[in-house]
Amino acid sequence: MQSIKKFVAWSFVMFAASAQADVAIDHMTLADMRQALNNGTITSEQLVRHYLDNIRANNHQGQNINALVTINEAAIEQARKWDAQRAKNPTAQYAPLAGIPFVAKDNFDTRGMVTSGGSYVLRSSLPNQDAFTVKKLIDGQAILLGKANMSELAASFGWFGYSSFGGQTLNPNNTKRDASGSSSGSAAAVAAKFAPFALGSDTSGSIRAPASVTGTVGFRPSLGLISRSGIIPLSLAFDTGGVITRSVVDQAIVLDAIKGQDNSDSATLDVASDRIQFEQALDRTSLKGKTIGVITNFKGANPEVDAVFTAAQETLAKRGAHVVAIDLPKGFETLWSDVLGPVGESEFKPQFERYLATLGANQPRTLEGFLGLARKNQAENGPHGMNPARLAGLEALSKTNSTDSPLYISILSRKIPQLRAQLMGIMQKNKVDSLFFATINCPASVVHGVTDDSYVCKAGDTYASSYIASATGFPEITVPAGTIKGNLPVGVSFLGGYGEDAKVVSFGYSFLER
Repeated sequence: MQSIKKFVAWSFVMFAASAQADVAIDHMTLADMRQALNNGTITSEQLVRHYLDNIRANNHQGQNINALVTINEAAIEQARKWDAQRAKNPTAQYAPLAGIPFVAKDNFDTRGMVTSGGSYVLRSSLPNQDAFTVKKLIDGQAILLGKANMSELAASFGWFGYSSFGGQTLNPNNTKRDASGSSSGSAAAVAAKFAPFALGSDTSGSIRAPASVTGTVGFRPSLGLISRSGIIPLSLAFDTGGVITRSVVDQAIVLDAIKGQDNSDSATLDVASDRIQFEQALDRTSLKGKTIGVITNFKGANPEVDAVFTAAQETLAKRGAHVVAIDLPKGFETLWSDVLGPVGESEFKPQFERYLATLGANQPRTLEGFLGLARKNQAENGPHGMNPARLAGLEALSKTNSTDSPLYISILSRKIPQLRAQLMGIMQKNKVDSLFFATINCPASVVHGVTDDSYVCKAGDTYASSYIASATGFPEITVPAGTIKGNLPVGVSFLGGYGEDAKVVSFGYSFLER
C-alpha cells in the first residue's frame, strides 16, 4: 500500500485503457448495487473502477478534495476474485455488501495498509490485523478501497480536516470551506462520490458534524452498538465507530452489517445488538402521530441555519408529527467543559499508549516518544507540519494521567448517569419520542488560511448540541435538511433514548421521504 500521492501517478497508467465510467453508478443506492450485482447487470470490478476514476478526477486534481490518503492497490484484483466466485455460483447467498467498495477513516486499523490516525509520525505503521468493523465488512466480501483523511488523532483544534499525514480536506460542495471534523475525509469522500459509504468514528461530533456540512447522512449509535476495537482511541468513554452514507436506507444497510458484540470491546457486550434491526425497521410513516421535542437552546448563531431548521420543523408537521418546544437546562450547554473535556484529558494518554503498544517495530510506544518524533518533523519542515494548536494540546495531555482522580471518577460514576436520567426525564415529562435540533448551529467553516467574508457564526462552540449524544451515549442521526448560500448543506438531528437506534434512524428516513 502507498500514499495517495504515489497513487496519482499509478492511476494514470491503471485507468488509461478503462472504459468511460457509468455515471449512473453515482446515483445508485447500496440496495441498487446489491440487486445489480445479484442480477449480474454490473460487476464488482466495474464499481471499483468507477470509484477509482472519481478519485483520480477530483481527489488530487479537479476539485482537489484531498479526502483519501491511501488507496488499496489490490482493490481491483479483489473485486475480480469476487466476480469470478459469483460467476461460478450465481445463486449462492452473499452478504448484503459483498462486492461493494467502501473507505475507512485512517484511524481504523487495516491489515497491511498504513493506519496513521492522520499523523505523519505513524506514516509507516502497518497493523497486523483489521479493526473489528473493517474485518466484518471484509469477511462479508466488501472491498476496501482506501483510507480517508481526518483531523489529526481525531481532534481538530480549529483546523478541521487537517492532518500532518494528509494535509487539508476540502468540502466538495464549496472548496473554500472545510468538511468539519474529525471524520472529514470520510464525509467528503461520500459527498464527492469516491465511495458509496465510509466508516468514521465519533467522540464529540466527529461523524455527525462532517455529515451535516457535506449533505450526507451520519449516525452516532448507542454506545456499545458498534465496536471500537482497532480504532485509535481518543476517549473511550465517548468513542464509537459509525458510518457516513448518502441516504438513510444505505445507512441502515451498513449498520446492520457492522453492529454486533466484540469480545475485545466490553461495551458491546452490554448491548442486545441482535434485537436492533435497522433496514427492516425503516418506515416512511414513522413520524406520523409522534411527538418531537424541538430543542431551542442552540439557535441564533447563523440566520440561514436557523431558517433551515424552522423549515425542517414544518416538514415534521407535514409528516404528521406533533412538535413541542423544549428548552434544556443550561447544564446541557456546557457539556464540553463539564464532562467531555475533563474525561478526555484523563483518558487520552493511557488509552493512546495502550494502542501504541500494539504496533509493530520502529513505532513509538509512549506519548512522549510520539511527541519527540512530532517535534522532529516540525523542525525538519515535513510534508505537512502538525497544526501547532494540536501539537500544544498533545503536549498538555502528556503531562496528565488522572483516571484515578476524584473528578474523573465522579464524572463517570455520578455526572454521566445523572445526565442520562435527567434527559430521559425531560423526554418522558414532555411525552416526546425524539429530540430534534440543527446538528451544528453554523455552516461549514472557512478552510484555515483561506478568506471567505460570507462566513457567519456567532456560536462560541458550533458543536455544543453534538455533545448531548456523546455525554449520554444516546443515538443520534443527522440528515440533510437544506442548502444555504454558497451551496452549503445544513443537517438536522433526531436523538432518542439508549437502545432506540432503529427508531431514530427510521425517523430520519421518514423526514426525508417525499
